[in-house]
Amino acid sequence: MLGQLAKHEPAASEKILSVKGLEVSFDGFKALRNLDFSLQYGELRFLIGPNGAGKTTLLDVICGKVKPSHGHVYFKDAIDLTKHQEHQIAQLGIGRKFQTPSVFSTLTVFENLALSMKQKRGLLSALWAKTTSEQLDRLHLRLGMIGLHNKSKERAGSLSHGEKQWLEIGMLLMQEPDLLLLDEPAAGMTDSETEKTGELLHEIAATQTIIVVEHDMEFVRQFARTVTVLHEGTVLREGTMQEIQHDDKVAEVYLGRRVERGV
Repeated sequence: MLGQLAKHEPAASEKILSVKGLEVSFDGFKALRNLDFSLQYGELRFLIGPNGAGKTTLLDVICGKVKPSHGHVYFKDAIDLTKHQEHQIAQLGIGRKFQTPSVFSTLTVFENLALSMKQKRGLLSALWAKTTSEQLDRLHLRLGMIGLHNKSKERAGSLSHGEKQWLEIGMLLMQEPDLLLLDEPAAGMTDSETEKTGELLHEIAATQTIIVVEHDMEFVRQFARTVTVLHEGTVLREGTMQEIQHDDKVAEVYLGRRVERGV
């Protein structure tokens, strides 16, 4: 069923995102330094690194929240995201989820998803308009995917922290983005919720591309496919988690840091 939502079947080597020579400064501090980064369609990429390494800043540039002083970010080869505003980038097919879940607490789970559906109608008309059978299918598909089908009529404010995170991911998916940017999706979750979140990310990656900024290293070890390590605003290393763990330069960067607490 998930395959029905796929909109693009690119070649295995085709890039959905190419970052070239990116630089961002805040009051003289260089958050990103001549950063090069690329991502292929269908990847589940984890970004890790010490605080201040530039992880969130990179996401901010991709989604248009921050404009770089130098460099370019190309989406689907041709679109330079640095020349577009935040709302335009969202319309191009890039969705961003921040660490703290943001849902409409007084609306039901179903209404939150319906309101987030990709459509040309305004907010109020989207909420009250009659949904088509195709839209209902999409809504029920996402409800099942995020594990909230049995809570579709409950108000979002009554959900647990983990359930709110899944709902917001579902809301993001209703917008049909090609690229999802997730900032610490497992933060504050129980062990079982964390496990379910990792499985959800793998399920989403079957049809869409995902970048995850994460500090929970156990979560990264368990669910990462490819890891990019940022340090002082640039890419230090990329590879599988096993390769990253055995890299001397990465070990040097994390020297004295408690691995179990993340980076």
